[in-house]
Amino acid sequence: MNVEVKGKILLGIGTGVLLASSLRVFVAGAYSSLEKTFFYGMKFPSALGVALFIIAALVVGRLSRKSGAAIIAAYALALLATDATEYTHLLAAFALPVALALVKEIEVKYLAMGLVADLGLRVLAVGAEPADTPHTRIILAVFMLLGAYTLSKEPGTLKKPGFELYTFAALLELGLIYPNAVLRYSGIKVYYLPTFVGFSFVIALALLLGPYLSKRQGVATALLVLGSATLFLKPLSLVGLPLALASAIALVENAKGSKWGVIGAVYLFIVSTLALGTYVGRDIGLPFMEDRLEALIFAASLVYALSTYRKHSEVSLPTTRETAGTLGGLAVASLIVLALFHPGPSYAEAKKEVVIWTYNVHQGFGPYDGAFNGYELVNLLREQKPDIWAGQEVVGGMIGNGYQDVPLFVSAYLGYAYEYKPTVEGTYGVAVFSHWHMKTEGELNLKSVGQARPAQKVTIEELGLTVINVHMGLSEEERAMQAEELLKFAREPPVAHIIAGDTNAEPDEEAIKILTREYRDAFSERPPYTFLWKRGDVVDRENIDYILLKKDWPAEVKDYGCLCDVEVSDHRPVWALIELP
Repeated sequence: MNVEVKGKILLGIGTGVLLASSLRVFVAGAYSSLEKTFFYGMKFPSALGVALFIIAALVVGRLSRKSGAAIIAAYALALLATDATEYTHLLAAFALPVALALVKEIEVKYLAMGLVADLGLRVLAVGAEPADTPHTRIILAVFMLLGAYTLSKEPGTLKKPGFELYTFAALLELGLIYPNAVLRYSGIKVYYLPTFVGFSFVIALALLLGPYLSKRQGVATALLVLGSATLFLKPLSLVGLPLALASAIALVENAKGSKWGVIGAVYLFIVSTLALGTYVGRDIGLPFMEDRLEALIFAASLVYALSTYRKHSEVSLPTTRETAGTLGGLAVASLIVLALFHPGPSYAEAKKEVVIWTYNVHQGFGPYDGAFNGYELVNLLREQKPDIWAGQEVVGGMIGNGYQDVPLFVSAYLGYAYEYKPTVEGTYGVAVFSHWHMKTEGELNLKSVGQARPAQKVTIEELGLTVINVHMGLSEEERAMQAEELLKFAREPPVAHIIAGDTNAEPDEEAIKILTREYRDAFSERPPYTFLWKRGDVVDRENIDYILLKKDWPAEVKDYGCLCDVEVSDHRPVWALIELP
């Protein structure tokens, strides 16, 4: 392999990793920043990242290649220093247009190799964000720094990406390059590490198939649209979305125009906002978008297909060595994680005394600065060892949180079994974790004024214990209505022994009075708070997370508490040690 080819490969891998990473970090950081403005009136950074992104899209074509390399290096070093996306997304706002400028000039096959490299990092992170875990953060930065070094040696200026490449980026950021997102979009609620690893190869093959499919432009366009449409015919999307991804790669060469780049940046921002609206539309003024992700992906596919239609460009195919090397790297990453992590649940013997938690993990973010909290969550669970954990705001691959898969990486690190109840789009909801066999007895979305609110009823078979896990609404009137509905759900056979969750209701509120007609609080004395958000003069302290036991159930609460000093999430872990009858 000559020096020129090595340089192309390094730049291609760096570009693919940079593109995927900057998309995740930019959207996650902007979402986290704007969420704090909405809830707490925080003015920085708020929409600054969005403004910088539009400015960067305007000036990127005037930047020297050395300036582009400096931006990439600064972004990579920032990720090494911190995963606080509220700050790193300000650099991602510049890195993303630079990545698209490089996509415009590198060969498609090298871009595909770079995206597979990013996929390999996701495998090494067992479904977590690569910028969150120390080992993958270093590799992530190295890939981008090598690309920056290669770029810095080249003279000239960056090429300006046009509208079409931003439509390509928008399609990728809707989740097509993430195996966990495709699995969960397709209705697969529970799976473990081997399934994730195996489906990663499906995504990798789709990426590498792209250059071959580029020889048949009409076929690629048709497969892009039809593949996206399979989301309406789940689980056919398990095949359709990888075909759509291959087609999207096949059409990249046709997307290398130079016009309307700023409009493309605005389009990418709008698509990302609408995608967030599919989860929390009623809370952010986009109620018409809630649970409409399938339609959005289909529409984004149409826009990309139309923007690249009837533009024919020659594409070089990857050599056998390049393909083998790319897949070989993914195979090595896969073998490492399958050897080091739990391939499935690690089951335990039944016991009389169990520690049960309820813990809202805030969509995979820490309480401040938009930092990913997956690594910290795993360490907390490893240290505290709860027997049963009822989790709320558990994400399985959502655009706003970098497509982290919390159930997957918790099970991979710690051997938990889980039952997952997504509220919307298969990737956001509640989950029960334990080291025993479990069965979902029922699930529902409670009647809601705002964001959809889930409840699940799960039986833990070895213990003969039935638990309801719930996340209730934001308005007092709404919660009272949901409490009545929840009691009705609890009474249905098998009757729930425990109701645990984030009720968003203070102890003296009507919703709690309704629930305690039939259930008793495991806490004889409430903690000072179970939710705390504090920044400067802004303090929000609430007592809203509960473990409630059926009044006629002869279990004994031996101890209880709140880990009120733990700041992994904006909520705090609430626990009870229960002696089963």
